[in-house]
Amino acid sequence: MATGEFQVMKVPGEQLAGTLHGQVVDPGSQPTTVVRRNEGWTVDVSWEITGELVDWLAGRWCLEVVADLLGGGETRHPTPPVEMTFTPGSGRYTASIPMRGALSPGTYDLVVNLTTTTAAGSAGALGGFVVIGGLQVRP
Repeated sequence: MATGEFQVMKVPGEQLAGTLHGQVVDPGSQPTTVVRRNEGWTVDVSWEITGELVDWLAGRWCLEVVADLLGGGETRHPTPPVEMTFTPGSGRYTASIPMRGALSPGTYDLVVNLTTTTAAGSAGALGGFVVIGGLQVRP
């Protein structure tokens, strides 16, 4: 499982900090770097925020997978991104993004992108990313 960078507002770490993890999982729930295009593989993501300010957060998480085809360009999945409401008092989140048929055969670099929107709907100050790395998609 890859561990990523998590950015928070400019507050001390004891008030708000986070960790973010992601991996590609095959239909048998095993981590992998090689998948078949039309099988039921997913990108599984987990993150946790901790600190005194967790209960004060309001808004939504926005989660997407950025797939960069080597020699070919970038795509984002799903469209629109997965949205999840902040859970006061918890700070732990998980999501599984189904990717069956989303990518053509080829070799990709995958990055999970996590952003936020405020309760008012504007861009939030929390987020992060996980570089999952190379993935080979076979026909």
